[in-house]
Amino acid sequence: MSTVNVKDNSPIIVEEESKEEKLTGCDAVLHAIWPVRYRKRTTASNGELYIKTTIRNLLLYIIFLVILCIIVYGMVGLINFHFSNGMLSLFVDEELENGKTFRNGFVTYDDVWDYLTGPLLNGLHFETWYDLSNTTEENIGFIFYQNKILGRPRLLQIRVKDNSCPLSSRVKKMVESCVGEFNGKTENKEPFGKALKSIDQNDTTYKAWIYSKDPQGTGGYSGLVGSYPPNGFMTNLGQYKSESLEILQDLKKNDWLDKFTRAIIIDFTVYNGNVNLFNQLRLVIEFPPTGGMFNSWTVRTSKLLRYVSTFDYVVAACECLFVLFIIYYTIEELFDIKLNKLKYFKDVYNIMDIFILGLSYTTIGFSIYRTIQVNKLLDHLLTNSSEFQNFDTLTFCQELFNQASAVVIFFAWVKIFKYISLNKTLDQLNSTLRKSAKDIMYFCIIFFIIFFAYAALGYMLFSEFLADYQNFFKTLFTLFRIILGDFDFKTLRANSPILGPIYFISFVFLGFFILLNMFMAIINQSYTEVKEEMAQQQPEFMLSDYLKVNYSRVVEKLNLRRDRILDIQEVLKSEEVSSKDELDFNLWRKELKKKGYADMEIESLFSRYDKDSDRKLNEIEKIKMVKDIAKARNNIKEEYQNFKQNRDTTTKKDAFEVGDDCVEEVDESEPRLMTRDDFDYVVGRIDRMEISVASIISKIDRLFHHLESMEIEKMRKRQEIARLLKEQTNSPEMDQNINQMISN
Repeated sequence: MSTVNVKDNSPIIVEEESKEEKLTGCDAVLHAIWPVRYRKRTTASNGELYIKTTIRNLLLYIIFLVILCIIVYGMVGLINFHFSNGMLSLFVDEELENGKTFRNGFVTYDDVWDYLTGPLLNGLHFETWYDLSNTTEENIGFIFYQNKILGRPRLLQIRVKDNSCPLSSRVKKMVESCVGEFNGKTENKEPFGKALKSIDQNDTTYKAWIYSKDPQGTGGYSGLVGSYPPNGFMTNLGQYKSESLEILQDLKKNDWLDKFTRAIIIDFTVYNGNVNLFNQLRLVIEFPPTGGMFNSWTVRTSKLLRYVSTFDYVVAACECLFVLFIIYYTIEELFDIKLNKLKYFKDVYNIMDIFILGLSYTTIGFSIYRTIQVNKLLDHLLTNSSEFQNFDTLTFCQELFNQASAVVIFFAWVKIFKYISLNKTLDQLNSTLRKSAKDIMYFCIIFFIIFFAYAALGYMLFSEFLADYQNFFKTLFTLFRIILGDFDFKTLRANSPILGPIYFISFVFLGFFILLNMFMAIINQSYTEVKEEMAQQQPEFMLSDYLKVNYSRVVEKLNLRRDRILDIQEVLKSEEVSSKDELDFNLWRKELKKKGYADMEIESLFSRYDKDSDRKLNEIEKIKMVKDIAKARNNIKEEYQNFKQNRDTTTKKDAFEVGDDCVEEVDESEPRLMTRDDFDYVVGRIDRMEISVASIISKIDRLFHHLESMEIEKMRKRQEIARLLKEQTNSPEMDQNINQMISN
């Protein structure tokens, strides 16, 4: 391409005719599988080829997207929600005698012990039926009589040292000791309680008073206040409810919980064989140095045994196809990079393709790692039922895999925007986003400056008494909720009667009424400009044009078949043919030649009825041809009647054929008028011809402008050279040489 400047100072791009290189051998095969040069209008030889390639890629991508959805959604479902919700309703929402629940939080140590000996034990041990009769031994260790507890539930306590925080000398007389927050330096690993007395190592609560490490070495735990290691003072509950109750009563009697306790973590895993799901539930009770308690929980429902049912093997087959698709798209992107080089990275959708491929390979890696870990650890975890079995590593791997898959499928759906350029209206929306991207970026800078300023102000003003502002990130989310209309103005005004309303009203006025309307104005202006630009541009070959062209081709082919049967009918009814008992091939060829048929078509049709190969159709063979035509005529009449009843119905395929093509016939009594399809086809061809002519004229005009500008530039250079040479010398002889040189 070459760019020149004309009188209006606007750049004109003169497009050069693309000469497509003809490929052969392996290059042709690779190009047929990965047609990367036709993925963009600029590299495709014509618009129709670009549309055809884009439709092919879109259909292939839809297949890939369906496979990806089967893989991702095959891992989760409504049953996962029911499983998790049932466990939470039993251990988190169950009320104590005083009406408190784990979800709403506890206040005193008595609340904690009441929960441990009440809802926790009742949920872990279903030892009686609804009629209060005892269950069988086989049903011991099942929650809801359906979910088998794997191993034993475990209680883990995290403790801190005494005098673990600095204490001012002015208050030491009033405060004897200081117990600070938990961290690696303040963690207490010393024995306490019964361990300081004479205690038998066979005691059921012996490990609860001795610091020990997790033999399975997990990564630790997180709560609302802080993060905690997997090691500490731990004890397992019993197989029966009476055993667990005895352990908890002994812990309570000997003050297992005290002011040095910073967290209690209750952890267990169940398996439901009915739905082949594992569920790990972790309950965390934190004791901050300020007093009070914070409760949190984590529930993970995972399908660790992947391939059990028939649908699981369908998912496995889809996973194999997914890997093949990723390899295919990787090769395609490598070919595209080789073709376009650095220009490849200027397209946002190409960057998205690379990102999706990277995430896909990450997901495949997670899947392989998860499978290895499951095969490595699951057998060991399921064998020892008398100890706590920590499934944290396995469920965490599954959670990472689910999260990576979720990100992949999100960007896979977003990638569909890449193909909306096939439609003019959808392309306007895409162009609007591209055109407004720069203005939106500058708007976001202004918006977030104001947004973070209000977040800092709200955090400093209201963090002491409002939970929505207790830290900076929660304040950010609170401001987003205010923009969306979700706010609690009454609580804000009750806690800060003066500054609260001023803060709220100023943010709503500035952030909502001004900034958001500016954002809408940017989008609206860009959309208007895009519509005007697309209205002035030369119309491109779009999907609707491609469908019209192919529809016209189909209609043209059907009309050709109809004309063929009419031509054959006219030949058979001609006086020269109908007056003879036998039909000679030369006469048959002569008459059809007049209609413009090729020798191959004439020979093919004649040989179908010339059974004795004597180059003549006898009376029997001629009658058979006439009967076939009569049969075809009846079929055409039925189709024509159906067509008259509903013009939008597609005509059936006729039974009479000439060579390999079907031919059609209409009733002689009906006039052969132009149909609506014929008219639309002719109008479409005329429209495309006008577009082509307009394009040619536009290119010719650009070429003339280009030549004119080149001539002007040439004259300007001549004058400049003459001026420079005259400044060097005023000799007449030199002037004569200069003029001679310029003329040459």
